[in-house]
Amino acid sequence: MSPGKTCMVTSARAPPQIGGTPTVMYELLRHFPKDSVLLVTKHQSGRTSEDDRVLDMPTVKVTRAGAFIYPTMFQLLLMPLTFVEMLFAARRSRPRCIFAVFPSLDFLLCSLVLGRLMNVSVFVYLHDCIVETAGNALERLFSDRAERWTFSKASKVYSMSEPMKKFYEAKGLRTEVLPHGLDPSLERLSMARTRSGPLKVGFSGGIYENNLQAISDLLEAKKSSGDSFEFHLTCPAQSVELLKSRGLSDSIDSISTLPTRDEVIDFLSGCDLLFIPMSFESKVREDLLTIFPTKVTDYWLAGRPILVYGPKEYSFVPLAETDGYAAIVSERSPERLAEAINALANSQETADRLAAASSEMVRRHDGSMIAKRLMGDLGLMRAKG
Repeated sequence: MSPGKTCMVTSARAPPQIGGTPTVMYELLRHFPKDSVLLVTKHQSGRTSEDDRVLDMPTVKVTRAGAFIYPTMFQLLLMPLTFVEMLFAARRSRPRCIFAVFPSLDFLLCSLVLGRLMNVSVFVYLHDCIVETAGNALERLFSDRAERWTFSKASKVYSMSEPMKKFYEAKGLRTEVLPHGLDPSLERLSMARTRSGPLKVGFSGGIYENNLQAISDLLEAKKSSGDSFEFHLTCPAQSVELLKSRGLSDSIDSISTLPTRDEVIDFLSGCDLLFIPMSFESKVREDLLTIFPTKVTDYWLAGRPILVYGPKEYSFVPLAETDGYAAIVSERSPERLAEAINALANSQETADRLAAASSEMVRRHDGSMIAKRLMGDLGLMRAKG
């Protein structure tokens, strides 16, 4: 059976779900001609987007029986069911290549086996480091072997950032950076602050146990400074409930649930300063080396200065400082946080410099250019337009 013209994209999480991987995949795949891709994903059990981030392309949703069982080993035990459904989809489409997206170890391994069985090239895109997502010693042992097998069998492995590339280079493993893409047409013009009154600090994204303390520190800084600034956020309903359960919601000036993408960026551009809270107590220390908050791309589009609150062990933190689009508070201290916000409130020059650097990041991360480069690697037709 000769291969066809289709690339089979396997990604357990995909648009219209909300989250980092679905967002990255949307910005890549929306530029692909729809007849050149077969998207294989799992039945969507999580939150879905309320806007138009829906891909107009053939899609197969596999059962992925382990989807509701979080530990990796349980998913792997049920992996044969996922593989059979992937195999049926591949037999029908006769893909010329497979583009496998990690995280989700079962999807990755099924893709590699399928590539060998059908004698087609498999390209792997790592959004997380394989070994570092393991939850216990047994999973780590298995993931270590799976990682080595991935690098030995894949035609090419992409990492999402330069720090992740360097992380793997230290292991003697080669990757090529395929960064997050975005839509430059959504960029808002950067404007100097004209309204009087307290500085408006904004946040958009999910709030979890690992970044909740950073949110609490910001609210403590707000209180200790005599409410010299306001804090407004938009987040999923689950995050609102978490804030309420910890008694933090009453200290926040306004809370809304996630609206459309345009409304998110409008909200962010209406703030004076955008806040990125990181965890100072990560349980997965290696993950600090490579993590990249996907929300940053929306922050760049908003055209506002950014403040990152997190330890410099995160590769993202010093990188944001080097790229010049964010002020950094790397010490866990509500006092230092209040001082940094006050300094930014009183320096329009600094705010303008940070916003200009964000605009440069928008140009560097044009999703259409990144997609064209990927399609060239996959041997597909050029992007639309």
